[in-house]
Amino acid sequence: MEKGLSFYGATAAQNRDNAGETLLIDGVDISRLRLVKDEHPEEENFFHSIGGLTVAKKIHNETECENERQLRVWRSVGVPLIYVEGCLANAEDHPNAKAAAALIRFSQRPDIPLEIGLSIDGGIVEKQNEQGQPDEKGSVLARTVALAASLTVKPCNPKCKLFLMNDLTKSDLAAQPPQRYWQALKKSQAKHSFNEVTDQDFALYLKMTKLKKSLVDYMGGFTSVRCKKCGDGVRFFKSSNDLPNGCPRCKTHFSMTEIWQALNK
Repeated sequence: MEKGLSFYGATAAQNRDNAGETLLIDGVDISRLRLVKDEHPEEENFFHSIGGLTVAKKIHNETECENERQLRVWRSVGVPLIYVEGCLANAEDHPNAKAAAALIRFSQRPDIPLEIGLSIDGGIVEKQNEQGQPDEKGSVLARTVALAASLTVKPCNPKCKLFLMNDLTKSDLAAQPPQRYWQALKKSQAKHSFNEVTDQDFALYLKMTKLKKSLVDYMGGFTSVRCKKCGDGVRFFKSSNDLPNGCPRCKTHFSMTEIWQALNK
């Protein structure tokens, strides 16, 4: 059976949103957070319930990330958040789920300036003012109950982004490595002896040995990976703090799992 469109992202984050409110992540009850809806529906019915969540977790810092997907979301958001993973019911012929899945895929085109985000549905138990005192008109949502993650084209919190489980694909583009590696390669070819190699050249050489594919692969025009978000093609590298692991054009970070899956499609 075909699987529905799978996604992950932050459905809530602890920063001031476009409405001027701040949601305290520790004050959110996520024990009933299982449903996926579309565009904050005013009525509760099956048409607006378009999928389910398989994971709902609070993340306060980078050390709480358990995998590359969570790390990608944390690095995108940078403040305490509610991380979710979910699947739409589009494969079950749910009309609204099929519409949502189609729009999400459509938004991945590089020529479409549309970004689908996430929001949170539920109830407010207590509001506070900036001084931490209970206040019905306060801008701090201190205690809340989360019931659903909503897909929306107008997220109130711009940090709450949605990512597809695999938004990379194989590409036949001849990708180019970072310019500094080409420069290091040219320098090394021009040296007549090891004594002419500088410390900086040697450091770049060591980095070059960590490449997932060698520079020979680049020159041979081997298959690269294409970012579906902006359409660019690029070779990716092993996980390391000092090596690129994202699209050079749109700066989207990709996990090594996603890169490996794309290369082996």
